[in-house]
Amino acid sequence: MSWRNIFILALIIGAVHVVLVLCFSGGCRGCSSDPANKESIQEKGGDSADGSDTDEKPLPPPSVKAPAVKPWNYSNVAALPQKLAEQSARARSGIIVELDSRRVLWEKNSRSEVPVASLTKLMTALLVAEELENNPKFSPNDMVEISKTAAVTPYRKFNAGEVLTVKDLVAAMMVCSANDAAVQLAEQVSGSEKEFVKKMNFRAVELGLITGKFNSSNGLPQGKKRENSISTASDIIHLCEALMNFDVITDVCGKSVVKLSTGRLVYTTNGLLLHPTKGRSYRRKVPGMIGFKTGYTEAAGCCLAFGVTRDGKTVLGCVTGFQSAADRERFCNDLIEWAYKTQVKK
Repeated sequence: MSWRNIFILALIIGAVHVVLVLCFSGGCRGCSSDPANKESIQEKGGDSADGSDTDEKPLPPPSVKAPAVKPWNYSNVAALPQKLAEQSARARSGIIVELDSRRVLWEKNSRSEVPVASLTKLMTALLVAEELENNPKFSPNDMVEISKTAAVTPYRKFNAGEVLTVKDLVAAMMVCSANDAAVQLAEQVSGSEKEFVKKMNFRAVELGLITGKFNSSNGLPQGKKRENSISTASDIIHLCEALMNFDVITDVCGKSVVKLSTGRLVYTTNGLLLHPTKGRSYRRKVPGMIGFKTGYTEAAGCCLAFGVTRDGKTVLGCVTGFQSAADRERFCNDLIEWAYKTQVKK
């Protein structure tokens, strides 16, 4: 072999050695054997809740380390009568359970990930309630000034510089679905909405929920792609169950109207709390309603999470994807009545 050929061979061996070193040291990202590599690369280009690039800081620890949620029992799901079945066809997903037995009475795609709009605020409410319970420096009566960042939130209810209590903000978020109240509460708990959203997703994982893909504190679409927070109907009612342990939430989410400390009245967006009665000029709430939350975006449709207690028996439910609030509430009302008349054990 000539010296020229030996020299060329040495160059080739050297080049191969350099490539191998780069690959195994992580320098050649496309050569990684890690199956999650592609996803991690894509995630780094995503938009965060405030529109900035996602950083790689570890998630903060949650304020409470509660046990994972207890699963719902899907072993004996009932078929709906014809009229209700026809109504349910207009939902993207849904579920209703009897809480004591944990039996799923009816469901439709309840473990499928779907956009959930302002049902996102249920996770925000849980983190705020846990912080109030465990942080002695954080009180429902704390006075909070609405920040400039909260005040520019779309569909806001308050102005920058306006002063309310934490309890006022919780009421506004849960009753009239105030988006700026959710942002302000996120800032109070975590310093920024971006950090709070990390905590939301970490808490979802810790609780053992099917998914944790929240991208804001309030459920508004985010980023250039207008992406929604994602969850499942099954997970949403797990959040409702958790919120039943906190008076700061249950004291307001079942009310048709709440008077804030400023004297301002906020009115519910939940039609099951202001249910139209045929032939009468007044409105009444569905008997036994303990409240919870509405939601709407174009991608999510009209969503509703609800809870009802009658004769000591509680049902929890959630629906997503209806084209109108009236259709959503008509179906939920009929579903609740069907559940108590034919499914809930006496």
